[in-house]
Amino acid sequence: MSAIQALLALQTDDLAIHDLEMRLAALEPRIRDLDAKRQRIVDAIERQSGVVSAEEKKQAFLRDKIQEHRGLIDRNQAQLDAVKTMRQATAAAAQMEQARRIVAGEESDLLALNRKLEELRGSLNAAKADLTACEAEQAAARTEVAAERATLEGELATATAKRATTAAAVPDDLRRRYDRIRTKKRVHVVVALNALACGACDTAIPMQRRHAMMTGSVIELCEVCGVLMYHQV
Repeated sequence: MSAIQALLALQTDDLAIHDLEMRLAALEPRIRDLDAKRQRIVDAIERQSGVVSAEEKKQAFLRDKIQEHRGLIDRNQAQLDAVKTMRQATAAAAQMEQARRIVAGEESDLLALNRKLEELRGSLNAAKADLTACEAEQAAARTEVAAERATLEGELATATAKRATTAAAVPDDLRRRYDRIRTKKRVHVVVALNALACGACDTAIPMQRRHAMMTGSVIELCEVCGVLMYHQV
């Protein structure tokens, strides 16, 4: 096998590897889309949980205040039962009436808060149900992507091992030139002459260089686009 044939074989392996890498990369947006859809629901659950938690704290505080004011009513009632003068009775009755008004207002607030909490918990449970449905819906898609990734990674490992064997057949200096060019994100590094010009950029090649390549053993660098050129017999 000539150096050119060995180099072309190496490029064929690299093109196969590149294709596998692109197919692997194409899986990432699919995973990101699945993750993003799930994360939107998770974020909604976290926000809703935070609101419910805050309202539950208000509920507990309000219940404590009602209990406290009911205790005040009981104490005022006891004072009213024990008073001996009209003045004391009037003061105790006024305090008890004020406490009753406070409790009535707080109980009204608590009733409204209970209704609000019921609605918030309903929304939270609905979001949790959405998450369960989303995860069930995505399970098949994630399994499919995982299987496809495993297959591609296996093929890539095989292709990479084959490439190592192919590269060993290319002369060291030529392989290093090829690898340097390929690391510049080029896919096709070795290109056949197109009549009198570079097969990649159509730049005309001087006759002397063309004749050298036509011997079938010379590879030249295109000074314009940087590919390695050869004459195709």
